Amino acid sequence: MSTNKRRDFIKNSIKASVGASLLTVNTSMADSPKELKTTTTKSKGNPKKIVVGGAGIAGMCCAYELMKMGHDVTVLEASGRHGGHVYTAHDELSDELYGDYGQEHITKPGYDLYWGYIKEFGLTALPYPRRKNVLRRIDGNFYNEEMLHDPVVLRKLGFNKREVDFLSTNPWGELKLLYVEDYLDNFKDEYQPFGVGYDELDTIPMSDIYAKHGASKMAMSLLGGSNSSALFGLWYTYILKFRGVPEFPTEIFRLKGGNQMLPNAFAKRLGPRVWLNKPITSIQNGDNGVKIMYKDAKETQEIEADYFVNCIPLPAFKNIPVLPALPLEKQYIIENVTYDSYQRFVFQASSKFWLEDGLSINMFLDHPDIWDIWHSADEVDTHRVIVLGTGAGGISPQRALATFRELYPGKGDTIEQALGRDWTKQPFSSTCERLPFPIGELKKFWPNIMKPHGRIHFAGAYADNLNWGTEAATRSANRVAKEIDSA
Repeated sequence: MSTNKRRDFIKNSIKASVGASLLTVNTSMADSPKELKTTTTKSKGNPKKIVVGGAGIAGMCCAYELMKMGHDVTVLEASGRHGGHVYTAHDELSDELYGDYGQEHITKPGYDLYWGYIKEFGLTALPYPRRKNVLRRIDGNFYNEEMLHDPVVLRKLGFNKREVDFLSTNPWGELKLLYVEDYLDNFKDEYQPFGVGYDELDTIPMSDIYAKHGASKMAMSLLGGSNSSALFGLWYTYILKFRGVPEFPTEIFRLKGGNQMLPNAFAKRLGPRVWLNKPITSIQNGDNGVKIMYKDAKETQEIEADYFVNCIPLPAFKNIPVLPALPLEKQYIIENVTYDSYQRFVFQASSKFWLEDGLSINMFLDHPDIWDIWHSADEVDTHRVIVLGTGAGGISPQRALATFRELYPGKGDTIEQALGRDWTKQPFSSTCERLPFPIGELKKFWPNIMKPHGRIHFAGAYADNLNWGTEAATRSANRVAKEIDSA
């Protein structure tokens, strides 16, 4: 069969399979069952065959966009589930309650593509007041929001006059702007941090900027920045300002039924194109295509394609041989990108016990065992409630619960059980958000971190300018889909 006939065959087969997939799907937690509608986007080039590695948000989103463009897509996922770091579970919980063990929330503005998918798939976003009416624990004492805007309290905590004046009328999360606002106008392009007069600031820590402008010891402890470059820190804040997003958004949202609803929606539309329990074992990057070796049960199989899109987190991807080897500058990125990770705790309680104590359950606890805690899944019709928390890997849910009970400023709780998911121990999706690049090395990472090499493209939360989880994942996924379609 000639190349053109083969591609026509692929294109017609894809159209037929897409048409067959337009079925009614019950999104289970949406307002009502929605008809599955796939908006087809006309391809700019000939149909291509693409293998996507990883069925997290980036992989599923990229595959979905390529499918809509008329390309032949296969997603290979090493684990037995899709969604990656987005994981909603009902297991062991009562009364149809659920816990979001991964992705926490979305913002508006921000997450623009994500909001587009919410509308396209007929999902429901709910306001998520987890960052409102917060109780913040500082040096063993709890402070409510009114207290944290009181000049008398602020002075006692150690803020200087300029900081007191700012924080008495502005959110704590915006404190950084007090010291960086005057720097931001030099940036003109959210994808270009260099050449704006600040290149030398990559060699000093962001904390030096705060210190230079007279930040107090208390402000320095809140703002941090000792391990990230000043150039990166300024660029990061410019991107947020450019997109109209606060430094610490308080108007946030989550999906009704859990944030797993979005990867579920992608999976419904992709159907049999998503292959689970198929870990990739090697990649051959040729001049005219790629060959992917993967495990199917105990057998090694191979699949050939025109392009490969890596949406596998880099700590897992670096263990997959690529032949010929990637160039040294790309290998350096793959070996040295760092991420944060954590454990998510899910506590099921028999009542909103904090209301009896006149408290908010939205708390920053300032403890190494459990960092924060908040209420979730409140749309489920039951007297029981779900309280989520975050802490370091290696901490058992029972230890986290014991610590919470020790710190809780009320009379007592009604928590019935404590569950958890330790992401630091997950072999294929251990990573959360990309951390700032090492001081003095921004040019080693940017913009090479998102550039393709040969027939291999890169998408994921790590492969965009702003390391905001699912926002970065959908942006990078759409970028790669357009690149391949135009190739």
